[in-house]
Amino acid sequence: MSTEAKVGAFVIAALVVLGAAVYFVRTTQTVRGQVPYKTYLRYAGGLAPGAAVLFGGIKVGQVSAVQPASHDPTRIEILFEVKTGTPINRNSTARVGSVSVMSSPALSITTGSNEARRLQPGEVVPSEEAVSLEEITRRIGTVADSAGALMEQLQKDIPELTGEARTFLANLNEISGPRNQKQIERILAELNTLLNRESPKIAQITDQLSELTRHADSVVQSVEPVVGNVDRAVTNVNTTLDAIREPLARDLTELERTIQEARTLLVSIQDVVRTNEGDIAGTMRNLRVTSENVRALSESLKQRPWTLIRTTQPADRRVPQ
Repeated sequence: MSTEAKVGAFVIAALVVLGAAVYFVRTTQTVRGQVPYKTYLRYAGGLAPGAAVLFGGIKVGQVSAVQPASHDPTRIEILFEVKTGTPINRNSTARVGSVSVMSSPALSITTGSNEARRLQPGEVVPSEEAVSLEEITRRIGTVADSAGALMEQLQKDIPELTGEARTFLANLNEISGPRNQKQIERILAELNTLLNRESPKIAQITDQLSELTRHADSVVQSVEPVVGNVDRAVTNVNTTLDAIREPLARDLTELERTIQEARTLLVSIQDVVRTNEGDIAGTMRNLRVTSENVRALSESLKQRPWTLIRTTQPADRRVPQ
């Protein structure tokens, strides 16, 4: 075989090996999805079809399409596929991120919770908006503007604060000057003299307080028997009340029964009186007539007592003409 043929065969073999290596590397780095899902974002952040899908930082699939949503063009619809068995659940959230600063954007999905319901193929994964670089730049600009305004305000306030600080230091120097120091020393000396002069009185007051405390202790000790006697008296009263409570309750019950019987008797007497009211009235009339007759008889006997022994009555005397 000629040298040219050998070189050609070597080149072809090298190309075949290079193609196989590229294919192997691509199939190793790319995970072909089998379960489709979708999510919606306001900002895609440069996400493109073929971008990696990360579940808890693990590559589980790739993005299949990035396009405005048909029902709401202000939202970006992201279609992606993950391998079978990826536990995407209701608490999982999707957002645009990247593994490192220099890497391409990727779709990151959080693991959610084990108790949440697993999403079915084709369902929407809840999303969380990521802060874009433009938003970060805008916020930095706002902070810079605020810092500039703060610096201007400080430039205006610092001289005033410096003047107040100088005044305070001057007042402090004046307070701590030699004249004030001498006055403070004099006040302290007078205070020491006062304490030395009043120390006996203070000691006497302290002794009196101690004596009063001892007397108070003795009073408390003398009061303790009185308290014990009061406790015993209260106990005796309670015992007496407990002893007479049952007989007293019995007597009250008997008295109540007697009163009830008397009330019943009175009701019966009232019924008898109402029933015999006519007879009683007749009897009272007869008694009244009888009493009148007895009175007339007694009057007649007073005037003519002989009627008790004579059967005939003498003729009435005539009045002389």
